[in-house]
Amino acid sequence: MSFFSGVEDLELFLSRSRVLTVASVPVCVGAMVFFLREEGWRFSLLLCGVLPLIAAYLGIRGKREIRGGLAAAGVALAAVTLPLALVLARLEGA
Repeated sequence: MSFFSGVEDLELFLSRSRVLTVASVPVCVGAMVFFLREEGWRFSLLLCGVLPLIAAYLGIRGKREIRGGLAAAGVALAAVTLPLALVLARLEGA
């Protein structure tokens, strides 16, 4: 079974997924520190502190085991962390 058009595309996807998920960790930690100092949001601590670490684990594990679905789950989790934190913070402030 081929992924996209060949092995090179799968390797490229897994590499980019790993980089994106690992890069989301410092971004979310920085946002968490900002949210806690400026707004006092408590949900951002939980979401921005835990979800990026899980996403990075999934991205690294997906690259290591050559599993596209696991890497895609890590990317999706990394992409949804900040919007979810903002929605929960808005609900907390209401």
